[in-house]
This record gives sequence, structure tokens and C-alpha cells, in this order.
Amino acid sequence: MAPPWPWSINHRDRCASGRGTRSESWPEGCTAPRPMRWKRGLRWLVCLLGLAVVVPLAALEGFYSHTLARVPVLPSKPVPLFRPAEQLRFRWWMSMERPQVTHVQPIWPWTVAVGVLQLMAFSTACLEEIEPEGFGLALDAAYRWSNELEQHGADGIRREERVALAVWLTRHWSAEDLVLHELRHRVFHEQQQGVFDVARSIFGKEWAELDLASIALLKAVYDAPVRRDPWCNPERSLEGRDWLLRYAHANATITVDELEEALRARPLLAPRPVQWPPCGETREGDTWDSAPPP
Repeated sequence: MAPPWPWSINHRDRCASGRGTRSESWPEGCTAPRPMRWKRGLRWLVCLLGLAVVVPLAALEGFYSHTLARVPVLPSKPVPLFRPAEQLRFRWWMSMERPQVTHVQPIWPWTVAVGVLQLMAFSTACLEEIEPEGFGLALDAAYRWSNELEQHGADGIRREERVALAVWLTRHWSAEDLVLHELRHRVFHEQQQGVFDVARSIFGKEWAELDLASIALLKAVYDAPVRRDPWCNPERSLEGRDWLLRYAHANATITVDELEEALRARPLLAPRPVQWPPCGETREGDTWDSAPPP
């Protein structure tokens, strides 16, 4: 008996076997097989889940763009340091900052979504633990720039606009750019805990006024095992400063003339801060900005 040919299959056989024509159109009265209906439902579910994720992220990005557009002027990147001595001084300064930030994580809508999920999943988590690296520097730069714009006659910049500017900075600036912007735009009346206060306490100067020898001395004091100040141990501080300078010259970072000029420099110290512990008295956990003992 000859095998049945495709044209010999009747209408009922087509419906039972699930095979259609080349156009894949089902004859009238036939329904798709159960496996195909299950796959089609899965596709719809995936599409709905995708929309549930994409739509909020797109809305968040749109809100960011709209808020950033209300900032009158965006800041320009700081002019980079070209001289090796300036670059060395900048690296030493960055190494003394606490906390040290070597990378800025760009903030995108999904970054915010992941942070929200972490807060929801871990009830004990705090904002500092999930904050993207470098966002604190970017937020400080955004507030400084906003204050400068307001001083030059711009309308009051709202908090959400400053946050949007900080997000923009994380996408376009590096950690070096943010630190350099901070160093060049700080004013003397600002009081922030950290190495800035120590520079004022030791030398009575700001970053722009410190030369290579002063920064080397500051780093030598900072790297001391018990962080002793130069008033109590001037010889040890100068030895550490000279070692750093000679090491920089050995690595061809500074020239012979720059080395000799820095070695000849003698630091002019400011009056010793009254809140610092007396010489010979050390307390465990002392930091640059240690408060006086109770």
C-alpha cells in the first residue's frame, strides 16, 4: 500500500497532528498545540517583565536629564598638572586623604535600582555602605560649584539639581579631577576634618600655597608610626621629608634643581594648636583631627 502523500491528509488529521501548511496558518477550526501556546504565554510574560524594568529606569533617566538641564552652567574639568613636581605633590596629597578614593563609579539608573534592592534585601544596610565609590567627592564638588554660581547671581539651585550635577560628574570626571577641583576651589574659612585642617594647623596655609617641600614634610609626619607632630620631633620629620624627596629624585620624578631647592627649605610652622596633645603624650587612636582629651 502506497504511503499517504501530503495532499491526501484530511482536515481532521491536520488538526490532530499539529502540522499546517507552509504559511504556518492553521485551518479554520484548528487550535495551536499546547506546547506552542505555553511558549507564546512565556514570551508575553517576558515582555511584560521587561517593560516593568525598562519603564522605571527610562523615567529615572528622563528625570535626571530634565533636572540637570535646570543647572545654568556645567563646570569645566580642571586644567591637568603637567610638571612632574606638581604631579608628585598631587599624588602625595591624594595619598593622605581619608578615605582614599582612587576610582569614581559612574551612576546610572540601574545603579540606583541595585542600591534600592540592597536596602530592601538587607535591613541593616545604611546609605554609606551602598554609596557608589567617589559619589561623596562628586557631591561636594557639585555643592561648591552651585554655591559659586549663586554668588555670581544665579538663581537658587535646588537640592535635586545639585544631586543631578553630582551624578553628571560621576559620569564625566575622574577621581583626580574631583580632588584637583576641591584643592583649587577651597577657601580658608571652610572647616572640614582631614588633611586640610592639618595643613592649616602645621603651616597656616592652603593647598595652593604649599610647595613641594611642605607637602613632603606633611606626608612624612602623616606616615610616622605614631603620627607625631613636627613641633615635638622636628629632626625626625625632616629626615622623613628628605627621604621622600630623594626617593622621588631616584625615580626621576623631580629634577636635581628641584631636589636641592626642597632640601634647603626650612619649614615655617604655625603656632601649635592648643587641642593637640602635649609632646610625649600619645593616645591610642589619635588622628589628624583628634579632639582634646575629656
